[in-house]
Amino acid sequence: MAAPPTTPQKLLAEGLGTAFLVYVGAGSAAATGVIAAGTKVAFSMAQLGMISFAFMLVIVGAVYAIGHISGGHINPAVTLALAVSGKFPWREVPGYIAAQLVGAIAGAAAIFLTLGRVATVAAGGGVTKYNAASMGFGRASLIEAIGTFMLVFVIFGVIDHRAVPGWAPMAIGAIVFAIIIILGPATGAAINPARYLGTVFMQSGFGGTVSWAQVPAYLIGELVGGVLGGLAYVTIGKVRADAALTSLSPDPDAIPEKVSGATS
Repeated sequence: MAAPPTTPQKLLAEGLGTAFLVYVGAGSAAATGVIAAGTKVAFSMAQLGMISFAFMLVIVGAVYAIGHISGGHINPAVTLALAVSGKFPWREVPGYIAAQLVGAIAGAAAIFLTLGRVATVAAGGGVTKYNAASMGFGRASLIEAIGTFMLVFVIFGVIDHRAVPGWAPMAIGAIVFAIIIILGPATGAAINPARYLGTVFMQSGFGGTVSWAQVPAYLIGELVGGVLGGLAYVTIGKVRADAALTSLSPDPDAIPEKVSGATS
């Protein structure tokens, strides 16, 4: 039997997975802005769909690649929700979140390396923001909370030992795609504190304009929404030991318990 991954291996996996997420996901938003600046093409659902698709694909790839090593959280809201619900040890939370933040900053730095300074000026470096003229702090925070709630709820569902095995990365990527389509026009759909902060820090570092007053709205909404999403699934997902299960999933007794994990 193979030895379990060491803590450094798990942290490196989380850092790399989050870097991939930010580089491809947030980078696709920055690239869209760069192209639009050069061609004067108005932003439309087509561009939003491609950004959402990029996020979906990189999440699917990252979770398949590192899920068996670190759980593939790549999102502090996921890590916190797993810990609050008792599915992940609290002692590992600080290391995971630190690794995710470092990875997000590295991924954001790679965006600027790839696209250059125009990513700061024309595209905002992939930073998400809301229009303060039409939306207040509370509404923005609630929107991010709704999106993160949905994401974490689905993650908890697909890591349940009763779920159809092998489809977790696809399901997680799909829900991220769907969430971005609706949240994107409102708040940019960060739904991940590391993804959000990584781009904010690099945007600020490269001389871009950052609305620091908006930062708490994103962090509060995402962390609270994530925890509530996890607790909601734990509450409704409980079944009595003697309860008959009516499901299209395989026999739960035939499926080994999974290791917690997975993203946004």
